[in-house]
Amino acid sequence: MFMKIGFIGLGRMGGGACGNFVRRGHDVMVYDIAPAAMEAFRGKAELARDPAELFRRSEVTLLSLPSSVQVEQMCETFLACGVQGKTVIDLSTSYPLSTKKLQQRFAQAGGAFLDAPLMGNPQMAAEGTISVTVGGDRKDFDAAAPVFQCFTSRADYVGGPGNGHLVKLALNFTGLMYAITYSQMFPLMEKLGLDTQQLFDIICEQKTNCGVFQFYGQKVKDRDYRLDFALAFGLKDLGYVKRLYEDLNCPAFALDGALDLLRTGLKDGRGGNDFSEAAAVMRDYLEL
Repeated sequence: MFMKIGFIGLGRMGGGACGNFVRRGHDVMVYDIAPAAMEAFRGKAELARDPAELFRRSEVTLLSLPSSVQVEQMCETFLACGVQGKTVIDLSTSYPLSTKKLQQRFAQAGGAFLDAPLMGNPQMAAEGTISVTVGGDRKDFDAAAPVFQCFTSRADYVGGPGNGHLVKLALNFTGLMYAITYSQMFPLMEKLGLDTQQLFDIICEQKTNCGVFQFYGQKVKDRDYRLDFALAFGLKDLGYVKRLYEDLNCPAFALDGALDLLRTGLKDGRGGNDFSEAAAVMRDYLEL
């Protein structure tokens, strides 16, 4: 099935996902505020002058943007252009209640809006093996099946508008809070003179071992702060979870401490560095 695809946001995740549509021979137009990201697609896809041009000529427009702020701004442009018969798929990690409002506005104007945050890493995005959880109207999800088949290995429909983003936040909330725990625990044990490699090996044999521990626990133990997921993005995602608690007039308890730690890291200039650098903040406090 030949499709006219628009793709906005060509960063580490978006650029990889977009490449799958190019390789499959679809008519692709791209846009990014970064000229270098656009240049990577020169000769492979059409380069849009602006988002409005891209949206007008595309049947399906995919967004891979930093936050709901940019998604909302982009959607205002689309709604002004007219969304009748068009589909927008938000691959970003966005605020679910914002997503619900956008979907309602698109539906009222005759368009379709789906939230489908990317689950995986840049390599998986480029290989087309990434997965998504999709929220929105079921009929819109079914109609978009050929789109998801182009760049994912799995697309799970999880219910109404915003539910895809809720699932992504649930996963990030759980995994990143684990990472925060390791970022506090290992520096403390190191300060007290414990052999952290031996501690790591012991944890590997206990029920507390898990995939998140193998990933973040090892990075924290080894001070291997290679960039996989930026601290600022983790702060943004956990900030969305905090907003959900506030919307329900419910305290967030342990989450508040995690946010304080991450905000300290952001203040110290670590926002663009890996999330595991939360441990570097703790090591600074402990004078390690």
